[in-house]
Order: sequence, then C-alpha cells, then structure tokens
Amino acid sequence: MRYAIAFITFFSVLLQLSCKEPNQKEFNVLSFGAVPDGKTLNTQAIQSAIDAAIQANGKIVIPEGTFLTGALTLGPHITLQINEGATLLASPDIEDYPEGHFISAPYADSLVIQGKGTINGNGTAFFDADWEFTERPQPWIVIRDAKGIIVRGIHLENSPSHTLNFDFCDGVSVNGISIKNDPRSRNTDGIDIRNTRNITVTNADIRTGDDAICLKVTSKKHLWHDPKGNPRPRTVENVLVKDCYLESDDSALKLGTGSWYLTQNVVFENITIRKTRYAMALFMMDGGVYRDILFKNIDAETGARHAQEYGIFMDIHQRQEDSPVGQIENVRFEDCSIATAGILYLSGHPEQKLNTIHMENVEVTFTDHLDNSSWKKPKGNRKIKQWASTSDYVREKGKFILADADNVRMNNVIFKQVPKDSIALFWKHNVAMDTLNVKIN
Repeated sequence: MRYAIAFITFFSVLLQLSCKEPNQKEFNVLSFGAVPDGKTLNTQAIQSAIDAAIQANGKIVIPEGTFLTGALTLGPHITLQINEGATLLASPDIEDYPEGHFISAPYADSLVIQGKGTINGNGTAFFDADWEFTERPQPWIVIRDAKGIIVRGIHLENSPSHTLNFDFCDGVSVNGISIKNDPRSRNTDGIDIRNTRNITVTNADIRTGDDAICLKVTSKKHLWHDPKGNPRPRTVENVLVKDCYLESDDSALKLGTGSWYLTQNVVFENITIRKTRYAMALFMMDGGVYRDILFKNIDAETGARHAQEYGIFMDIHQRQEDSPVGQIENVRFEDCSIATAGILYLSGHPEQKLNTIHMENVEVTFTDHLDNSSWKKPKGNRKIKQWASTSDYVREKGKFILADADNVRMNNVIFKQVPKDSIALFWKHNVAMDTLNVKIN
C-alpha cells in the first residue's frame, strides 16, 4: 500500500506532462544550413537552430536524413523533434566534444526529446577491435538539474559510454524508447538515474554492454549546487520502471554501486530480462540506505558472457575499509520467475543485517549443474577490494545463499533443481526466518 500512496501524486503530474503537446514555433535545421549527407559536420547549424528555439520556447525539427554533428547543448522549454527516417550521427572525432558529452541539457526545465528517429553515438569509432578505448565522450547524453523532462519514442544506438543520464532531476517521463548497444561495449549503461526523484520509465527496450537501468546516489565530491549556491538533494526516490524488455552484459536492474545516501520507493514491474549476468542487483557500498524496493512480475533468465551468473544479487560491502556500513531494508520480490545457471546471493554485513526481505509467489529454476568453487564475490567495481570486515560467501555449497539477514519471509516459493546436483539448495548463515513456505521440485 505504501508504494501506491507514494506514487499517486507524481504519476498524475507526469501523466499531465506526457499528454501535453504545446503549440510551438518550429525551427527546421535545414533552414540553418544543416546538410543531411552523413558527412558534413553540422554542429554549428544545429546549435544555431537550438539557440533560436530556446529564445522562442520552440521546437527543433530534425527531418529525414543523416546529420553528422559534434556536441550539442539543449535548453529549457524546448522540444527536440527527431522525425522518422532522421538520424543524428555523433562525430567520430573526440575534438568535437570540448565538454566531454555529446548532448548536454543543464537546467533544461520542461525539455522534450521525442520522435521516431535515431540518435547514433558512433560508438564503434571509439573502441578498437578488442572493444578497448583510450578516450571517448562520456557520459553520452546528460540531462541535469532539470524538472519536467519528457523523452519518448526515440531510438538510441551505438553509444560510446553511459547512454541516457539523469542527474539531479525531478519529474521525468521516459516512454517508448529503445537503446541498442553492442554487448561487448564497456560502460554503455542504458539509463542511469542519479540523485533524481519522481521518474517513470515505461515501454522501453534496452540492450546494452553494461547495466540496462541503474540507480545511483553520488558522493559529496560530485555534488552540484543551484545558481543560488544551495546544494542539490542527494536522493533517488519515487521511481517506477514498468513494461520493459532488458538485456545487459552486466546488471539488468541495478542499485549502486554509488549508494551514499538514500534510495527509496522504487518499483520494477512487468519486466522481461534476458542475456544478463545479474537479473536484479543491489550493491550497497557507501553507507547509504536502500529502502522500500519492489520487484513485481519479473520474468528473468540470466546468461551473459561471464562465468558467474546471479538471478538475484544483494550485498552490503564497503568501498573502503573504513567506509560506513549501509542498510538494505524492505525489499520485496512478488510474482517473479527466475531461471539461472548460477545462484541467488543475498548477504548483509556482520555489523548490519539485511532487514525485511520478502519473496512471495516466486519460481526459481536452476538450469545447470553448478561449480562455484573458484568464484569471487563481485563488488561492482574492479577497484573495490575484499576487506577483513566484510563477508564473502559465494563459494559456499548452496544455490540460494542467504546470510546476515533478519525478518526473511518466503511464501509460495518454488525451486526447480537440476537433478543429482551435489550442491545443496540452501546455504544459510545468521538468518532469522519469519516465514518459510517453499516447494522443491
């Protein structure tokens, strides 16, 4: 009930935003000298159209054709309309990105990006044959310090880095978009939600080389201030991700690793997940709080390029040996189906247990024989180390590893195992079960 109450107000606001279609003056980029041949660099022409639209609260129209361009900066109260058959093609030259991003939208209240066209990041220009890079524009599209944002209908592909990023935003609607990046392309997250409140992501098709949808709260050193010098709120809250298809070479749905303050009131619902390393992952590293997180009607199958797979991964770790210990509380999995050749791993911290973890009407199928004897606990970042103060149970002989947790409830949970596997189903340590109603087939 608390989830429904939390979302009523901002859902109605976003619905009004998404239905609003203002009568805006149009600024076609062809009128500003843009050439749709895929070869001519159109940065100046397109930016001139954007600047004119900002002055008139108007609409920039990208018509059919391929428009090569470098970095662009959007502003408030405008619409970027990318028509069907139109492509914004990012320049392959790093010198065309003086601020490091392809599209920036700072303080761009009431910005709309829409259409049936494509934004192509030219990502393969920044990776070598082994998918390594030396320099690249990153993050790729950044909307920050803005309210009332709408992104709908567009196709994003071939990003060189984190694709669509919302930083310190309030009131965001993302609907009907697709993101397609090569699974071998590192750090090409689909949608990153940082320090952002009141956001819906619906009807999205996201296939990436890193996390598909990732929620993060950054540290003080990343803190922005508004024009009056006031600090931005460092929370992620009131998030709905619904009716989506996700593929990820890392985590399909992820919280972390940036977890400094508060992430709460998050619903992931009616989502299909395929070809992923982690279906659902909560990495707590920085002493913050994850609270009131719901995974509902998730149909997940793991299976990426990695040896280790996790249907669910939930862990409290520490980024540094002296980092504060964070909290994970009230996480629910309802009406979910999970198939994995790996394990489910839910572990708190010796100093801070997981609190209130509920699974209801969940079916888990272990699809292959398991050998986890050489596994190492993932920490979400190669630079983070294993400390004496933190736990690591991934090599224990269990397919469902549950440790350091209180108030665990499992009701109508069905496990299907590969027959004659030498590894037990459950491995538990320091766990207080509230309800255990499971079936093993």
